Amino acid sequence: MNSEKTAEDNLKMLQRGSGKLYLLCLIVGALTGFTVSVYRWGLNWANHLRMTLFGRDELENPMILIGIWAVFIAIGLIVDFIAKKFPKTSGSGIPQVKGIILRQLDYGKWFWELIAKFVGGLLGIGCGLSLGREGPSVQLGSYIGYGATKLFNRNSVEKKYLVTSGASAGLAGAFGAPLAGVIFALEELHKFISSKLLICTFMASIASDFVGRRMFGMQTAFDLSIGYPKSISPYLQVILFVLFGILIAFFGKLFTMTLIKVQDIYKGTKLPRWAKVSFVMTTSFLFCMFLPEVTGGGHELVEEMAGGNRTIQLLIVIFIIKLLFTAISYATGFAGGIFLPMLVLGAILGKIYGMVLVDLLGVGREFIPHYMVLGMAGYFVAVVRAPITGAVLILEMTGNFDHLLALVLVSVIAYYITDLLGLEPIYEILYERMAKDVEVDKVEESKKTIISIPVSGESELDGKKISEVKWAEDVLVVAIVRSEHEFIPKGNTVIEAGDVLTILLPERKVHFMKEELYKMGTN
Repeated sequence: MNSEKTAEDNLKMLQRGSGKLYLLCLIVGALTGFTVSVYRWGLNWANHLRMTLFGRDELENPMILIGIWAVFIAIGLIVDFIAKKFPKTSGSGIPQVKGIILRQLDYGKWFWELIAKFVGGLLGIGCGLSLGREGPSVQLGSYIGYGATKLFNRNSVEKKYLVTSGASAGLAGAFGAPLAGVIFALEELHKFISSKLLICTFMASIASDFVGRRMFGMQTAFDLSIGYPKSISPYLQVILFVLFGILIAFFGKLFTMTLIKVQDIYKGTKLPRWAKVSFVMTTSFLFCMFLPEVTGGGHELVEEMAGGNRTIQLLIVIFIIKLLFTAISYATGFAGGIFLPMLVLGAILGKIYGMVLVDLLGVGREFIPHYMVLGMAGYFVAVVRAPITGAVLILEMTGNFDHLLALVLVSVIAYYITDLLGLEPIYEILYERMAKDVEVDKVEESKKTIISIPVSGESELDGKKISEVKWAEDVLVVAIVRSEHEFIPKGNTVIEAGDVLTILLPERKVHFMKEELYKMGTN
């Protein structure tokens, strides 16, 4: 009886209007924008405090240094306690959001986990760990979307839209880039587009960006004003773009391998957790003193590099240390992401490449910031494997469409080369690893739900009758949306490219069946 009621409710949900859902998405977006803006403000304040503290002359006193070192370790132990108490708040948070959307995870204590994520990220990143605010911002938004589901008693279908909208609003608020937030949610979290999902994420992202800009004066993550250099042949430019895309793809593979390897080493080291945490916090303390460029997310480093005069040798050292420190920081499981450090590493590679061109070809120095921008997009695509998000994000941050061709070309080349290298998207890898460490929330055996699967041309489903497809047990196609019209199919109904199938299945099977059904529909 329970399963029939649940299935019936889900089917009725398809027929109902979406006005209340859109209004909730707008509210979720506004609340997420407020929360993420406070989070950004707190991190900026912590970063300023850290730089001021380590720039004081009083640090020549050994006792003061020991006191600050002890504070760093104490904060690290507090953040570690938070991570153990609320394991779903560890890391960037994006793999957890994917788990919620696939219904493999559940935020049982969503409000306290939201507070834990906020405080843990503020303390850890504030102490100089090489982690980004964007991943945590995505999860903070997902908590708010999940909370709206509980507070307004929405069902599992609307929960997917609200959680996704919150995640999209989180990224939009963190970067000041609403369109990138929408594209990221569609390309990375869901991997397909539906009109309802598009509207929900757009409304939430725009509301988040509006609140951040109007209430807090927040701008885009990087304050960069960069023009497109036109002093050399456009054909030579294309060749240079292709070479850069190939180069950055291999460095993207290096990032993924390093992150996973260091994570394994950290977990496999037979030392007490307090000892490992103390080591990482001591490392952060030393870098804050002697090489502050590699600490924190890295916003200031990118903006400074656009006009700085560092040598290639020093940039190589900074790249290596930033890469290793990011991997070590993430291995702790502290609340913090890899999104921003990825962009910083890409900007460093871009600057090195631009400086080499200046030396070899005698081009103007305007090529340096130009390739920094291309490096951020290319490196993001090489690691995350989301080319549209990478290009759109950088376009929004620079506000200059002169870079569109170069961004797309570098992104496509980086994506293609990493595909040849067999490199999985980093968030897919982290999701699979997280699923082994985080206890999967049990779902009632009888509970059923619905999912939507798009059908693309020349896929396994295209052109087949419903009865000809070898569906898994307990999977039922209950509706098809074709050209904005919905109808109930029969066994002899032919599936066409462009259709969206509404499928009823047990909720306990969603997390592994959705991926399989999606592959059948989209190749």
